Amino acid sequence: MEITMKRRALLIAVLIIGALCCMPSCKKRIEWCYYEEYHYINNSGYEISITAFNKIDSIWYAETYHIGINEQLSQEIELNSGNSADIIVHSDSVMVTFGNERVSHFVVADSISPYNILRSENFVSVQVSENRNSNTYTFTEKDYQNANDISAD
Repeated sequence: MEITMKRRALLIAVLIIGALCCMPSCKKRIEWCYYEEYHYINNSGYEISITAFNKIDSIWYAETYHIGINEQLSQEIELNSGNSADIIVHSDSVMVTFGNERVSHFVVADSISPYNILRSENFVSVQVSENRNSNTYTFTEKDYQNANDISAD
């Protein structure tokens, strides 16, 4: 009987060791998706329209977004596989119109203007979590003043 108990204990020990050896690592595997949020806040005192232009396969596409006074527009992209064509900051160029009175045009290559909404440096960026950043651009009276009078264009 004692031999049977020893065999049972040995069998249990072998099974436990075998099970532990067959288990994958105890480390949790996480596959991250990285997100970027873009927020456009309108504190300019004028209705804003943003027309984003993108060239895809030699064809130009335009998408217009509207932001009311004291309102905001928010966009989000999953960077690993998201489509950036619908994200304003990833556009080839933009036209920002203030209340049908003034307009600004920006392209990616314009790297000096502090009003260019295609420049990441002009956003206030906050890391929300390990895999999420939030970027905010606030339109102010200075953006309006920097824009060109539409009647002059």
